[in-house]
Amino acid sequence: MIDWTKIVGSHVIKTFRKICYKWWGIDIQFYDEYSVCKNSGISFQNPLCNVIRSIPEGVKLCSQTYRKRLKEFSKNQKPFIYECFAGMHGCAVPILVKQKYVGAMVGSGILSFENNGSMKKMYKEKLTRLGFDSMELDRCCDTLKPIDHHTEEYISDFMELVAEDVIAFYELLQEKEEIIKKRSFLLEDVYKEKYKVIIGISPAIKRVFDDLELIERSESPVLIEGESGTGKELIAAAVHYNSPRKDKIFVIQNCSAFSDTLLNSELFGHEKGSFTGAVSEKKGLFEIADKGTLFLDEIGDMNIEIQARLLRVLEDGSFYRVGGTEQKKANVRIIAATNKGLKELVKRGLFRKDLFYRINTIHLTLPPLRERKEDILLLIDYFLDYYAISCNGSKKEIHQDARELLQAYSWPGNVRELKNLIERLVLLSGTSKTIEIKHIPREILADMYPGLHAHNHTKPVKLADALGALEKNMVCEALKRAQWNKTLASRELGISRASLNNKIAEFDIQPNPNLRET
Repeated sequence: MIDWTKIVGSHVIKTFRKICYKWWGIDIQFYDEYSVCKNSGISFQNPLCNVIRSIPEGVKLCSQTYRKRLKEFSKNQKPFIYECFAGMHGCAVPILVKQKYVGAMVGSGILSFENNGSMKKMYKEKLTRLGFDSMELDRCCDTLKPIDHHTEEYISDFMELVAEDVIAFYELLQEKEEIIKKRSFLLEDVYKEKYKVIIGISPAIKRVFDDLELIERSESPVLIEGESGTGKELIAAAVHYNSPRKDKIFVIQNCSAFSDTLLNSELFGHEKGSFTGAVSEKKGLFEIADKGTLFLDEIGDMNIEIQARLLRVLEDGSFYRVGGTEQKKANVRIIAATNKGLKELVKRGLFRKDLFYRINTIHLTLPPLRERKEDILLLIDYFLDYYAISCNGSKKEIHQDARELLQAYSWPGNVRELKNLIERLVLLSGTSKTIEIKHIPREILADMYPGLHAHNHTKPVKLADALGALEKNMVCEALKRAQWNKTLASRELGISRASLNNKIAEFDIQPNPNLRET
């Protein structure tokens, strides 16, 4: 189904309509396969057509003309020039998708050059009988641009080319949308719509989505805490682009990337000569981000002096450039992020208590990937798609054994580590279409199963041994998390309770004496 809103509202079509009227004085309309106008809400530029359609009778006669003539496309899918009820000419061009008629592009309001004088007279007579003011009709007719027969044919050819390009563009857009849909697979609709780039269906990430929903209308400061690699910048962007400031600038600054002096200058700007190397004045990020959002990543690394200046901006929006005497003002929303416990830093005197409470108005905590086991396979598939597209190659698959191993891994580097690993596996697997356990870096296998590599790094590892160790580990971890509730553990593992009992017996897994089996 054609999304006519995207076509009619596109910059290309808007420009095309302007050109057609400027050059030839004609209006461009789009109709679907049922001859229903798809840009009816847009007023006609041609003054005579506008006057005609200002009364119900004129609209009726105009619509009848279009419906009658566009029926010709059901028999013959070729462009043609027609004459409307008032005597003006128009060009009609079919819009085809895979050789199927889906609608038409119509250029109306052409004054034939050959019958310039007589045509104007006829227009006036016909329209006067409909109740239009004679003087207004004279004024409108005088604005029409006479066009000869050859130009009419040229306009028709031009419209046909544009129609072909529009459909080609639309089909390309549809292909891109399909790719996007594939990337956001398995996400629930409520999360997929607003936060497409945040992948996950686990309870832990859903709580984050719920928090994002609650703060959409807010412009208060936000503090995002989470381990390195959990996606704090991604969440910050989601907060901004779903806020009242979404149409304004979003500026990112990592507080650990600069020395104290340079960070001070980056945030607040400096005057010429204020320090060595300040050869000219410079706007700071607060000035640049005015009316928008400033994301301060790793705010726990910011020194006490800069913290004091930041607090002042948050309180009344005022600050001074480094070396400056003129007070500056900025309306900026602050989103801060840290992988350090700010409360602990406050206790140690390394972070201002008043600033902590100011930026902690809204608090978001991002779970580590090890607490999002349900999301690991989703993320793996997402990054496989991503690197297939970015590398202009076909998507690779991951063998089920390798998938299970990666799902059981603890991921100390969180989503960033997973992303980097998938990129590495896509490259290291070479021409192989399937990524297997043998492609997984030895350091990950050694981290998961130190006994397999502790003594001899050159000794080959049997697949059965690796998988057995993996399976036992997964069962143990599931039982541990479920506190030996076998029903919950079997549900997490995706096996029956009877199968779980068999695994416990096979691997000789002993229950915690402090826990009661259920």
